[in-house]
Amino acid sequence: MRTSSIGIVPRLALLLGLALVASCGPKTVFGLTSDDNNADALGKALAVRKLPTAPQVRNSTGRPLVLAVASGSPKKLVAWDADAGKALWTVDADVQSRVAVAGDLVVAREGTKVVVRNVNDGKQRGAINLGGELVGATTDGELVYVTWQSQGATRPVWTIAAYSPDGGERWRNDAPGALGAPSAQGGLVFSPFLKQWLAVLDARTGAQLTRVRGIDEEIAFVRTTSDATWFGSKAGIFRLDTRAASGTRAGSTYGTTTLPPQLASATYARDAFDPVQAGYTAYDRKRVLWRAAPAGDTFAFEGDTVAVHFFRFVFGLTRAGELQWAYSHPRVELVASEHAGGVVVAIGADGSLVALDPATGATRASQKLDVGGQILGATFDCDGWAPAGDGEPPATVQALVAIARDRDRRFDEIKQYAVQVLARLEGADVAKDLLAIVQDGRTPAKLRESVIELLVARKDPKGLPALLVALEPRYDYITGAEPAAVGVIARAIGGLGERDVADAERARAVKALVAHADDPATSTTDRLEVVRAMIAIGRGSERAWVRSQLVLERADPAFAREEKLVEVMVASLAAGGPEDRETLRYVATDARSAASVAQAARAALAAK
Repeated sequence: MRTSSIGIVPRLALLLGLALVASCGPKTVFGLTSDDNNADALGKALAVRKLPTAPQVRNSTGRPLVLAVASGSPKKLVAWDADAGKALWTVDADVQSRVAVAGDLVVAREGTKVVVRNVNDGKQRGAINLGGELVGATTDGELVYVTWQSQGATRPVWTIAAYSPDGGERWRNDAPGALGAPSAQGGLVFSPFLKQWLAVLDARTGAQLTRVRGIDEEIAFVRTTSDATWFGSKAGIFRLDTRAASGTRAGSTYGTTTLPPQLASATYARDAFDPVQAGYTAYDRKRVLWRAAPAGDTFAFEGDTVAVHFFRFVFGLTRAGELQWAYSHPRVELVASEHAGGVVVAIGADGSLVALDPATGATRASQKLDVGGQILGATFDCDGWAPAGDGEPPATVQALVAIARDRDRRFDEIKQYAVQVLARLEGADVAKDLLAIVQDGRTPAKLRESVIELLVARKDPKGLPALLVALEPRYDYITGAEPAAVGVIARAIGGLGERDVADAERARAVKALVAHADDPATSTTDRLEVVRAMIAIGRGSERAWVRSQLVLERADPAFAREEKLVEVMVASLAAGGPEDRETLRYVATDARSAASVAQAARAALAAK
């Protein structure tokens, strides 16, 4: 994963920031000079927070809620009670941003205003006029905090302000440089600034209590769960505790995870500085879903695992990036997701809601929001939700196969990942599934080549029965039937030559390969692979066929032109016993042998 560093912030941007701060006068809350990374001040500020002793929802109903936005004219905002499996309320609302919820309040931009609603019934309590482009809005259940960007007389200005639920302004702070979307928790407001600082403000007054300056990593997001506050970038996650005052990864409670290259574009949280991500977007469909211990001296992902939501799929990974389970959502994309501690919650565009066990991927709950439109996005307030369902863990092999065979070309990289993981698994079913991908004429060429190489390289003896079954079809002119991927299957069988395979299974393999070698419908290219595989798996039992075939075809000009095939066959006999070498001498000296075939036989004998 790419690691961002404050050291690479362009000098011009910093100089511009200094000039802008200087022009604002000394009363600005946000500036490039401050008492940064003061552990004592940070400790005092964090002591103000009132946090629950265990994860719990933040809304005052005490129910796990999904605040979902549905398409339509007008759009609808739905408060879905995930425990009861039904809507708490539904209202018409032209929602244009993410929805925030805490205490009695539900907050979102609707049209041109930030609207505040009651969590119990969805009725409007107040509205806030925006002074510019929305960056983000949040609430702690008491006040509403809004950040926006506007154009001043000579330069852009960023503003964070606090409002009462009826829309009355409580305080306002302007900033000369970019502010990110805020987050609020327990009497504090957290505001990223210029991707270098995280300002900690008093929620009642807007006064800056302290701030953290990132020294070796940028600060692109801040996230509050019910029990902790986190910040960081694409590279990793910091827990906001007194150790964060170091400003460094080494000195802080910091964690990251290793992602497979195909999943590396997934992010730990939304980019707080991107106005586009102030609303629900496709970025929400590529997320690393995680929870971590809210206390302690070290960073620890819950269960030492994370989940990665990638469009229709969810992958459970160890911190080292090893796949534990895979879930493929039926038919539609998952448009939003969250790790709620006890479960990973996700919702599809069709309103299908699932709760997955983070450790196993088992479905703990499955519901359907029927709101008459597509779900555009959702916010989850489900911390501590523990649905009672005990569904079976997903069939990971089948999920990976479904991913690999998906027709959506946007998922080509994910398909590559799926087949790579498949190829590392053992068993006849895996070999069968990989072969099905190869034999499917709709498989993209690049993916097909990858599967071929993986199938050949896996060398799993348990897959031999499936390979032999795949060789059973024969060309039939009447029915139009024909074998598929014979050369690929042969290469995979040949790869098992040095593995522990029973003699009876080797004999079955040679018999199946001989049938294709003798079949006139087998192409020249495939025949070469078939004979090579026969020699690799046969351990000498194939030489009777090789002797017979070499004598039979020695004078055939077409056979003589298959130079590699001739070379392979004579090399096999040269490594055999007296009868094999006698056959070579006969071919080498018989006047009826094609010149190139006789020469190949003489060269093989001389080499021995």
